[in-house]
Amino acid sequence: MDYQKGIVRDGEVKLQAVLVGCNYPNYPEGKGRLNGCINDAKMMKKMLIGRFGFDPKAIMVLTDKPGSKKLRATGQNIKIQLGNMIAKALPGDRLFFFFSGHGTTFPDEHNEKLIRHAIVACDNNNITCMDFRDYVNGLPKDATLTVMADSCCSGGLIDQEPVQVGLPYHPHPPNKSCRPPKMLPYNAYLAQLSSQTGLNSPNIGVHLVQLFKSEASILFTQPPNKHPQPLKADQGILLSAGEPDEATSDEPADKNGPAGGAFTKAVVAILKGHPTPITNEQLVNKARGILGNRKKDERQYPCLYCSRKNVDAVFLGKATHGRVEIG
Repeated sequence: MDYQKGIVRDGEVKLQAVLVGCNYPNYPEGKGRLNGCINDAKMMKKMLIGRFGFDPKAIMVLTDKPGSKKLRATGQNIKIQLGNMIAKALPGDRLFFFFSGHGTTFPDEHNEKLIRHAIVACDNNNITCMDFRDYVNGLPKDATLTVMADSCCSGGLIDQEPVQVGLPYHPHPPNKSCRPPKMLPYNAYLAQLSSQTGLNSPNIGVHLVQLFKSEASILFTQPPNKHPQPLKADQGILLSAGEPDEATSDEPADKNGPAGGAFTKAVVAILKGHPTPITNEQLVNKARGILGNRKKDERQYPCLYCSRKNVDAVFLGKATHGRVEIG
């Protein structure tokens, strides 16, 4: 797709988005398969067009719907689209990445006390916190990349991004009471990869490099001294569906609508009920108010990770070049 044909310009600012929804149809029901993630991507596309003025041609949607002619949500395809979006960005642009699907965590290969976070593509490849750090570091001046992750353990998905709403990172086993959880447990993920590679290694990076070669995350293909480091003040903004160690839920269809992620549904409902611009902090706090007051086994607490100056910035909003707020 040629993004230039679909870019919206207003005072030289571009609005671009990559939206991903993975239901994992190859996994058994109740053991990894999800039902509402593609719906989430569709819902978010509608919101971007209707509320924020995105041109449909500037929105790339990737799913794993069987038989679909759309670009499949493989790890390589997701990274290509993210990379293209970053490469074509200009100062002040607003970029948005949305993911609904499984998240996972795993110990760092070089430091077992350090837990890494990732989202899982439909081919079991993953995009790690280190990949997102690399994308954020590649942004031009005053451009922002807002990441909205409706997946388990999504807090901390941009490596070392400061937490502004929520708890600091503290590793321990995630709460698995949410139903059904949007998480691939480490052991289940490792077993799935091992069945594909035939290797007997507890390190998922070994399996991912064997399967995907250079398409695997830079966390596994580059030595630690080559990993990107956080900038003093960057323009990455992460809205996570839960805390770094928290499970989040994929809700079934009911009288109120189709199946979908609890976080995505909450954000869409908030935006519909708040027609004026809303800041990143306000949006996350409102979502916490909704999802944190559910029944005990259904609670989740969305978080905000960004630099201090982006806490009060309008969600997908005010940029440079004299652009008016669009949130």
